[in-house]
Amino acid sequence: MNYKKILMLGAASTLFVSHAMAALTDDEVAQLGSTLTPFGAIKAGNAEGTIPSWDGGVCSPPSTYKPIMGEQGGSPYADLFPNEKPIFSITSANLEEHKDKLDLGTLELFKRNPETFRVDVYPTHRTACYPQWVYDNTIQRVKNPKLVGDAPGLVDAHAQVPFPIPKSGYEAMWNSNVKFDIVNSEGTQEAWLIDSGGGKTLTSIQKIENRNLYWDNSLNEVPGNQPYWALISTTMQPAASAGVKQLRHAFLNTEEREPMAWSYVPGQRRVRLAPQFTYDTVSTSSGGVLLFDEINGFDGKMDKYDFKLIGRKEMYVPYNAYKEWAADINALGTPNHLNPDYLRFELHRVWVVEGTLKPGERHVQKVKTFFLDEDSWNILAYFGLDQSGSVHHLMYQPPIQSYEKPANRNGHYILYDMSKNAYSVGSMMGSPKMTGFYKVDGYGSNYFSPGSLAGRGLR
Repeated sequence: MNYKKILMLGAASTLFVSHAMAALTDDEVAQLGSTLTPFGAIKAGNAEGTIPSWDGGVCSPPSTYKPIMGEQGGSPYADLFPNEKPIFSITSANLEEHKDKLDLGTLELFKRNPETFRVDVYPTHRTACYPQWVYDNTIQRVKNPKLVGDAPGLVDAHAQVPFPIPKSGYEAMWNSNVKFDIVNSEGTQEAWLIDSGGGKTLTSIQKIENRNLYWDNSLNEVPGNQPYWALISTTMQPAASAGVKQLRHAFLNTEEREPMAWSYVPGQRRVRLAPQFTYDTVSTSSGGVLLFDEINGFDGKMDKYDFKLIGRKEMYVPYNAYKEWAADINALGTPNHLNPDYLRFELHRVWVVEGTLKPGERHVQKVKTFFLDEDSWNILAYFGLDQSGSVHHLMYQPPIQSYEKPANRNGHYILYDMSKNAYSVGSMMGSPKMTGFYKVDGYGSNYFSPGSLAGRGLR
C-alpha cells in the first residue's frame, strides 16, 4: 500500500509546509495564545464537531487520585472518563470507511489479524495542560531557538517549546525531543515480550532516575557542557540481569556533543562506554525488539535521516489511556496484538513527520514516520519501513494527562515487530508495585556521572 496515497486521502484536513527553516513573522507569533495555543495547536475544534476546542486541559488531579508515593505523585492514576463507552469501533468489516485516518502500521495489524484486531474510538478530550510559566516562556522566547549543523543541533532554547509553529521536520522532532517534564523524577516500570501464541516473558523491571535541566526554570540555560537530559536505569528483574545499570546523556547541540551512554555490569565491576546504545541496536530490556532510536518514539542524533514535515492531519490515535495504563500484562497480553478492550483511540490533530534514510547511511529501516500530538508534542504513534518497503515496526505511545505535574505524558509504549510476529509492552506501570514517575527533591551535582555510577554499583 502506498503511504503517500494514504496521506493524500486526508488532504482536506492537512496543512502542508515546506522543509525550509524560515524565521517566524510577527503575525505568526501573534497567533500563539490567540487562534493557536501556546504550543502551536489549533485552538478551535474542527468543522464537524468531532474535535473540540482546547479549553486549557486538565490542570489538577481529581479527588479520586491516590498515588503510591503520596504528594510526590505518580501512579496509579484515576481515570478521568471511567464511564465513557466507544462511539464506534473500526473492524475489518468497516475499515474502508476509516482507513484515511489510520496509519500504515495500524492497517498492517488489521491485515494480519482481521478477526481479532479492532480500534475502539471514544469521544475526543483535549486534556493536555502544562504550568503557566511553560506557556509564557514559549511565547516570550519564541524567536530565540535555532537549529545548527547537518544533524542538526538545538541552540538558544531553554524551558520552552522551541518551535511551536514548526517549519521543518527537524523543528517538529526537536519539539518532541525536549517535551516538558519535571526536572527531577524517578520511578519503577516493567516490560514484557508477547509472542505470536500469547506467551508472556518478563524482560525487565527497572528503576529509572531522570534529571532534565532543560526544564529547570531557575536557570537561563543548561550550564556549560552538561547534558540537558540524563538518565540512570537500574535493572531489578530478571535475576540474571539484576544490578545492571545504564547511564545516558543527551545534549542540545549535537553538532558539538554526541549523545553518550555507559553501562555497568555487576560481574565485570567496571563502567564501560556503550557507543552501541544508539540507532538500530536492539534494547535487551524489551526482549530484543525495540531499537535504541525508537525509545520515546525517537531518540538520539538526527543525522541518518532527512526529516520532512508532511503536515497536520486528523487521525485516530491512542489517547487518555488510563484504563490501559492501569491494566496488568495478564489483561493486556493477548496473542498477536494488545487486547483491544483496553486501548482507547480518539480523533486528534497530529503533525506528520517522515524520515527518509540518507544516501550512504545504513539502518534496518529506510523510512520512519511519526505522528506528533499538536497539543503536547508527544509522539503518539510511529512506524518504520524496512528496506523492501514493508512495515517493520509499529509503535503506539498511549498518553495520559499526568494532572499532578501537570503534563501530558506518554512514557508507556507498545512496539510491534512485524518481522518476528511479536510485540513488547514496555514502561508499564499497572502492576501494584509500579510507582510511575514521581517528583524527587534533586540529585547531587555528580550523581549522573560515570564515576558516581561505578561507586554505587560497587556498594
